[in-house]
Amino acid sequence: MGMNKFCSSSRMSRRKSALRLTCLIVAVFGVLTMTGSCAMGPLQKQTAGITKGPVLLAVYKDRAALMWETGIEGPCKLYYGGDRKLDRYVESVPETNQAGEEAVKKAVFIHKVWLEDLQAGRTYDYRITGLGFEDKIYTFRTVPASADRVSFIVYGDSRTRPSVHRRLVKQMKKHKVDFVVNCGDLVTKGNKYEQWGPQFFEPLKGLAETVPVYIAKGNHEGDNGNFEKLLMPKGQSNNFGFDYGPVHYFCADNVTEGLKDEVQLELILADARASDAKWKFVSYHVPSVNSGGHWSTWGYPDVLEGLAGAGVDFVLAGHSHIYERFRPVAPPDGTGGNYVTYITSGGGGALMHSIKPDAYHAVTKKKHHFCLFNIDGNKLTMDTIGIDGRVLDHLELTKTAGGLDKDYLRSAIAMKEMLAFQRKNLERQD
Repeated sequence: MGMNKFCSSSRMSRRKSALRLTCLIVAVFGVLTMTGSCAMGPLQKQTAGITKGPVLLAVYKDRAALMWETGIEGPCKLYYGGDRKLDRYVESVPETNQAGEEAVKKAVFIHKVWLEDLQAGRTYDYRITGLGFEDKIYTFRTVPASADRVSFIVYGDSRTRPSVHRRLVKQMKKHKVDFVVNCGDLVTKGNKYEQWGPQFFEPLKGLAETVPVYIAKGNHEGDNGNFEKLLMPKGQSNNFGFDYGPVHYFCADNVTEGLKDEVQLELILADARASDAKWKFVSYHVPSVNSGGHWSTWGYPDVLEGLAGAGVDFVLAGHSHIYERFRPVAPPDGTGGNYVTYITSGGGGALMHSIKPDAYHAVTKKKHHFCLFNIDGNKLTMDTIGIDGRVLDHLELTKTAGGLDKDYLRSAIAMKEMLAFQRKNLERQD
């Protein structure tokens, strides 16, 4: 019996030693695979598979850009092709980033790829695979070689309250659109990487995998680089334009520290002048015309005359958490410029601001919303849709010989009046 006790005790001791050794190996292996080094301090457990995205960052006639994030280091392969054949692939080389609060960090890996040599107007399927995972198949369509029709959504300031953002996206998914534009302020504090998942990526699930999302950077995105690392395709700057059928759209960065307003404005104007599209749209974050919220006057005093002279039709911004559509602003007397419609669409999720309706407004609303545009050649319709799916504003325009409806133009605001309105708002800011 003594020998049996001894043997039993010995076997138990060996089991405990083996268990301790196994735990040590697992712990060491876990740290190495999560960090690739020993310099990061306390770490959270890694997550296998895709942890953010995938998101279509851009889609053109012959190429498309995508991003996604993984919690495990190593390249991924994105297989793609038509008719679900997935007979081509591109391999990603991820960029390492750090996520989490200062006390607890974890490594995450951001993947960005371009799919090249695509055919215009064709449907493509894609699937991402990586270490220990294979994602589902998604579908997107390249821009047609020529088209008279396009449908798209514009909204902004989707930060802070993911539940509101998610409900708006649910409404967006009821409409078949070709692209989405966000006017910025995607998260509350862009330097806090842990906010990007719940406030931006998660609410967009089910939409951003198949519809490209173009973004005009907001001031809350910050200047520490998370916005650029996550959402700017390789080789593209924060100022970029794209075409889809009768529309040319330019997204501009008017918030990054160190940028000069006059330089940014000239980028916008040069892009608009170079386009011969029937409809020209511009988005930037801080509005040029705004009554309520921040009372913004970006680009004063040159922006209004410049945009009219460059042939811009619509300018959509965010920053102030309201919906306001101004009556069209006429070009300066004696010039052949465009009548420009200014819209503030800052109701994507953040708490709403107070708004001061005035005679220059066509419609104002203190409600969460997005703007849905449908363009068919010379005809444009816009419905501003609330979180419950109800239409808050409706606009119909037709161009004849390059000019807008006479009834719409009769409601226009003279340029000198709008410049005076900007000056008053500038004084209010001081």
